[in-house]
Amino acid sequence: MSSWESVLSSKGQVTIPKEMRAALNLRPGDTLVYSLIDGEVVITPKNVDFTELVGYLGKAPGGLASLEEIDKAVLDAAGANALDLSHPGKDDVAA
Repeated sequence: MSSWESVLSSKGQVTIPKEMRAALNLRPGDTLVYSLIDGEVVITPKNVDFTELVGYLGKAPGGLASLEEIDKAVLDAAGANALDLSHPGKDDVAA
């Protein structure tokens, strides 16, 4: 496992170390999904190029989807998997 450190700025910003950006193939403008799991922050890059996955799972049962529909479905699934919605009022409880 690799490990890096960075410092939180007064504006609440952090810089992802160059070696980590390279390892994850992160580029300016990439989206990151933040999840809180058992008191630890998990940051997952959302930088998959969906055009590279065309046909990987066969034909879509509901027909073709737009990139906007796919992005919404991915964000909805990421949020549903990151939060335990069975405990109202505990927004940061991981599933």
